[in-house]
Amino acid sequence: MSLVRRLLFWLMAVAAYWYCARWLLYSLFPIFVDGSGPMPSYVWGNAPASPTMGQWNTSLSAHIAVEFPYLAAASAITLLGCGLTTWLVRIWKPPRTRLFRTASTATLVSLLLLQAASDTGTALHFWRGPTMYGSLHSIMYFVFKTMIPVSLLAGVVALLHRRLNHVADDRV
Repeated sequence: MSLVRRLLFWLMAVAAYWYCARWLLYSLFPIFVDGSGPMPSYVWGNAPASPTMGQWNTSLSAHIAVEFPYLAAASAITLLGCGLTTWLVRIWKPPRTRLFRTASTATLVSLLLLQAASDTGTALHFWRGPTMYGSLHSIMYFVFKTMIPVSLLAGVVALLHRRLNHVADDRV
């Protein structure tokens, strides 16, 4: 595959993956707007950002403060799903029949380890944030609603990448 095609593929794949992860987080953990202003339901830190409606309507920094946890989580998910998984698949070199399963499993395991590290930091009071391993309900909610969809998407990205590589090799 030529350098330009490879670069274009990864730019589009990473942007689409990040957008899907961000959309998934926004749909599962919406930003609530009550009478006084917006309030995120997905928060990392000591106190959630809660600007007034006037600040929300006029200030870009108010939007960034509320949306930062969503954007950071979507970026971490994308880094694991497109970066780490691609690197692991390149090292392991699974056969074509197991590529989807390998990429999806690698992404799911890396996301579970990332959440375990986040829960450990929360338990040790390094920061305040959502915990997944606190109850069976939250484990099932995070795994089935968040981690499995983005893991399957990482498998699709790996298949598309392999397909584009083989199409380019066939043309040479």
